[in-house]
Amino acid sequence: MKYAYADAYLARLVTPEREARATTEVAELGTLPAAWVDRLIPLRAYVLTCIECQQSPDDLFNSKLPAYRKEYEAALTGARLAQGLVNASAGRVGSGSTFTVPLYRA
Repeated sequence: MKYAYADAYLARLVTPEREARATTEVAELGTLPAAWVDRLIPLRAYVLTCIECQQSPDDLFNSKLPAYRKEYEAALTGARLAQGLVNASAGRVGSGSTFTVPLYRA
């Protein structure tokens, strides 16, 4: 696998398939700085692992899931802000494509 996983308990349960799915899901978010992508993928893999391994409402996976979801969302917010700064410094606005819609007055 490409990424290091600091959570020793979950690391053994993150499979290459889960890492590949996490990589795909993060890639679908759009263009983000590489350093942030490297942070988001392991967090997303943890979330997927917790969801898939959860057996009961009171197991360890259920305890870890909210913390990793929150950490993932915070990292995603940081990544989007960082990409916004990159776009602004390059003279681009936003991360989507530019389009126009004609408006007509009735």
